[in-house]
Amino acid sequence: MNGLRAVVVCLVIACAAVVSPAAAVTPNPAVTPSWSALPVPAAAPPVTVSDLAARGPAEAWATGYEQAADGLRPMLYRWNGTAWSRDTTFPGAGEPGWLGKVQFVGADMWIFHNRAGEGEILRRSAAGWSAVPLPQTLWTYQDFTATPGAAWVVGEDDTGLKVLHYDGSRWTAQATPAGVLYLMGVTARTADDAWAWADTSTGTTVLHWDGTAWQDAKVPLPPDSNVHTLLLEPAGRITIGGSQYTDGVASTYLMSFNGHVWRTTHPPLDDTSTEAMVRGPDGALWLPVRSDRAFQSKYARVDGPSTTFSYGPERTNAIDVKPRALTRAGSSLMSFGTVEIYGSKPNLMSERLGG
Repeated sequence: MNGLRAVVVCLVIACAAVVSPAAAVTPNPAVTPSWSALPVPAAAPPVTVSDLAARGPAEAWATGYEQAADGLRPMLYRWNGTAWSRDTTFPGAGEPGWLGKVQFVGADMWIFHNRAGEGEILRRSAAGWSAVPLPQTLWTYQDFTATPGAAWVVGEDDTGLKVLHYDGSRWTAQATPAGVLYLMGVTARTADDAWAWADTSTGTTVLHWDGTAWQDAKVPLPPDSNVHTLLLEPAGRITIGGSQYTDGVASTYLMSFNGHVWRTTHPPLDDTSTEAMVRGPDGALWLPVRSDRAFQSKYARVDGPSTTFSYGPERTNAIDVKPRALTRAGSSLMSFGTVEIYGSKPNLMSERLGG
């Protein structure tokens, strides 16, 4: 009998230990990172943001232009890991013009610069700034990309489409396939692996440069569609974003290439432009979307079949918050864009997720 009583007592003590709040171990819930505001020195409004690129958590550059009494002025900002500051040390900083796409080429940073109507590539190295002028002036400068050993500028002059190629020492004009009317964008992985999306006589087409010639890449784009952006990713992976039109209504589509086949999806993004889409540090695709809150920005995260949304920080008296560009900065995401405060013209804003 004493033995039975001892067993019962032990069971009661064991049960009390299991249900006791003091003894229970509750795991800490995962901390979900949130967007935070990064102060940016003001420019002369209204401002326009062109591009944003980061080499890591301690170096990012944002480009665009502001308004001056006699026209546009180029605008360049640098992130040093702690704060944004304005850079006015580059050639032509005080002259009319604008800055476009930013590219990291080896240890250097390259930017397309429209300098009083003439195009050039600004290069920043450890030795300072230098400039590579284009061989001719174009009516429009549509896009620019650079990689070790090569750079491309696409646009138009009075004779039509122009694809200008720089091999590190000289410029040449490259031909495109018959029927190509206009190049809307260009990007490159290496000197002999470049891609462009074009308007042709038969619709939108993706082109590929293999080091010898531009050719139709035979990408099976959705019917009645266009391309906003093309991401070249490691291991031959490619992601395309654009709009498809059905009965005159546009909806966003995404295409992915795994090195073998293309796959098309239609995430619930309405008619959002994917021009600012990037691959985030979490492996998902991120892009800014039209916000339903005037005082907050909004971002979409697309991870396979799942699409979720997050909001930036609340901004007092804001009536329009527009992230224009996104980039991965180490383990965080950064955005750069404009915010319009009631009673004033749009000026600069920046936000960060994580970090």
